[in-house]
Amino acid sequence: MLKRSFFSSLIILYFAFVLAPLFLMLLGSFGEKWFGTLLPTGFTLDWYSQLFGKAMYVRAMLMSLWVAALTVLFNALVSIPAVYAIHVSGSRKLRTVFDFCMLLPIAIPPVVMGLGLIQAFNWSGFSLVGRWQLLLGAHVVYTLPFMMRPLMSNIEMIRWSLLEEACLSLGVSFGTMVRRVLVPNLLPGLLSGALMTFAMSLGEFQLAVMVTGSATQTFPVVLYQAFYVNTGFACAATTLLVLVSLMALTGIVLFGRSFSSSISDINL
Repeated sequence: MLKRSFFSSLIILYFAFVLAPLFLMLLGSFGEKWFGTLLPTGFTLDWYSQLFGKAMYVRAMLMSLWVAALTVLFNALVSIPAVYAIHVSGSRKLRTVFDFCMLLPIAIPPVVMGLGLIQAFNWSGFSLVGRWQLLLGAHVVYTLPFMMRPLMSNIEMIRWSLLEEACLSLGVSFGTMVRRVLVPNLLPGLLSGALMTFAMSLGEFQLAVMVTGSATQTFPVVLYQAFYVNTGFACAATTLLVLVSLMALTGIVLFGRSFSSSISDINL
C-alpha cells in the first residue's frame, strides 16, 4: 500500500510539473498585467486580438504555416518512394541506413545542424541565410524521419508484398498500382506523419532563429522576442501553439486507432 501511494505521488508530481506551466500560460493569456506576482491580475481578450491584428505577427504566422505545409509536401514526396524502395528491396543495408536516419533528429542537435547549414550556404556573392528556402530545407531534413517512420510501419502492416503480387498478376501498370493501391493504403501513415511533421515544423525554434532573417521570421521566433516586450501577448501566442500541437497529437491518436481497428477487421 505504501509503495503504491509513493508511485502515485510521483505520478501526480510529474503531471503537476508538466501541466502547471501550461496552466499558468493559459491564465497569463487572459490577464491584463503579470509582473512581480505569482498569478496575473485583471482579465482581457486583447492579447488574442493582437495575434491577428498586428502585421508582424500575422506575417510570422503565415510564414510558419507556409513552411510547415511545404515541409509536409516535400516529406511526403521523398518518404513514399523511399519507404517503398526499402521495403520492396528487403536489403538489410538499406534497412540499417533507414534505422540510422530515424535517430538523426535525436543524435544531431538542431543547433549543430543550423551551424552546418549557415557554413554550407553562405558563400561570397551567394547566400541562402535569412531566406525561407533554407529554413524549408532544414525542416525537411529535421522532420523527415517523423514522416518515414509511420509510413514504414504502415506498409509493413498492410502486407504490401501480397498486394503488389496481386496487382502484377492482374497486369496493373506500376503507375496505376502506386496511384490506386499504394498511396490509398498508406493514407493512415501518411496522415499521421503529416500531422506530426506539421506540428514540429510549426513550433520549431532553434533552426528558425539561426537561419531566418527579419523578413522571414517564423512565429516561434517572434514569440521568443515578445516575451521580453509583452508577457500577456507571449502567453496568448504560446497557448495558440500548444493548442495546435494538441490538435495534431489528437489527430495522430485517432488515425492510429482507426487504422488499427481496420487492420484487425481485415485479419478477422
